Amino acid sequence: EEFALYAPPASLAPLQRGKEPIPLGVLKARGEVHRDGDWHRSVHVWLIDAAGRLLLQRRSVFKDTHPNLLDVSCAGHITGADGVVDTAVRELQEEIGVSLPEADLEAAWVCTLPASAEGATAQHGRFLCREYQEIFLVRCSAGFDAAALALDQGGQGEVAGVEWRDASEVAAAWASGDAGFVPRTAVYGAVLSEAIAGLDGSD
Repeated sequence: EEFALYAPPASLAPLQRGKEPIPLGVLKARGEVHRDGDWHRSVHVWLIDAAGRLLLQRRSVFKDTHPNLLDVSCAGHITGADGVVDTAVRELQEEIGVSLPEADLEAAWVCTLPASAEGATAQHGRFLCREYQEIFLVRCSAGFDAAALALDQGGQGEVAGVEWRDASEVAAAWASGDAGFVPRTAVYGAVLSEAIAGLDGSD
């Protein structure tokens, strides 16, 4: 699996709408990217229900970053020359068995957020993950049943399980540094909270 590399951002603030990360024209293997801290791209797709609960994914114990922690509903790296929206569509289907048309994902896009995280796992060693995260927020339909999702749990699958948590609980967990959650910055939390408020305001 190879990732396209990008120039570092000027800051860790969200990119202005219409601005794109600057590609370097280089592909590099996943393990080397996380070892060397190269900037690459990923998608983060959040699912939220009418009660304001976010669907959280528990990451597989086999993941090379943040194994067995609660995280965004669905996430994945953008590989090679793949696009942002088609990656989001594919990852939703592969990780949690949710099928959405590209138009729905395009309408759910929130922003591009640069982020940097580092740590280590017993299985994979040290990592330095620097990403341009493409964030999406999708309102689930009334008949959405998380218990019926086809999760990628086979073999060394991506997902250990899913659970609903109130958005305010997730925000509080990030703010307190709860060790059971993948850490997110205050900027990430603010971006997601603003997007959720925008959904509520459009109802």
